[in-house]
Amino acid sequence: MATVKIRSANAASSSTLAPDLPRLSILKDGTSYSISVVRSENLSCDAKDVIYTLFNSNMSHLQQTSSFPYTEQSKREELFDVDARYILLLSSQGPDQDPKKVDKLDPVDNLKTTTDTNTNIKAKGKGKGKGKGKETINEIDFSPKDLLGFCGFRFDTEETLTTRDAEVAYCYEVQLAPSSRGQGLGKILLNTLEDIGTKRELDKVMLTCLKNNQSALSFYTKQGYTPDEIDPTRMAEEEDWTDDEDEDGNEEDEDTRDYVILSKSLKST
Repeated sequence: MATVKIRSANAASSSTLAPDLPRLSILKDGTSYSISVVRSENLSCDAKDVIYTLFNSNMSHLQQTSSFPYTEQSKREELFDVDARYILLLSSQGPDQDPKKVDKLDPVDNLKTTTDTNTNIKAKGKGKGKGKGKETINEIDFSPKDLLGFCGFRFDTEETLTTRDAEVAYCYEVQLAPSSRGQGLGKILLNTLEDIGTKRELDKVMLTCLKNNQSALSFYTKQGYTPDEIDPTRMAEEEDWTDDEDEDGNEEDEDTRDYVILSKSLKST
């Protein structure tokens, strides 16, 4: 059941969650891009197609033979759930861009806010009415060449080994376009999500990763993610196997699940 803190996070605007976004920066290779946080409902149909296509291209060969197979319909329902949020990395190269207004930063450092927010995002007004008190929703539209990467997440509660559920930012996806890998963008996405979770005073960031996705497991480990207390493999390893012997005195096979549940605490130690 959602707690007051989780309900508050789900109701918060993107500017409340990340007051320093959107911002514009440039990588060492000269690629300029914007980073922003948006609700799934603010994405245009074309933008949703771009996100799904990148996910499917990166993950289909791994996930369809796993315990998490999907159809396009089921995955779209998950990706674009009403509570889903996205941290977007979008190319900001354009004829109107002034490179002098963009900070050139090491991507492993948190990016600074700049005064120039010109990007290739096309915001289309989708007003719910006119006049005082009426909300105007900007529909975010971008093409495949604009999307460098994204992190899809939600605010939720998760079980623990105690009676208290954890309040978490659950990371559903971290996906990068092949051409933008190796430049620290994955770290930027996770750092941004962790910063959002910390500001909302959540317990941790959680995610599920397939064991056969070795590159992703290595990446998350380097970022400080470890098996969560409810990770089934970790729980199996911590059991007393001497109590689980069969009639022949042989130990039962260890947990064979093909995924791990990882987390990183957001609480100061």
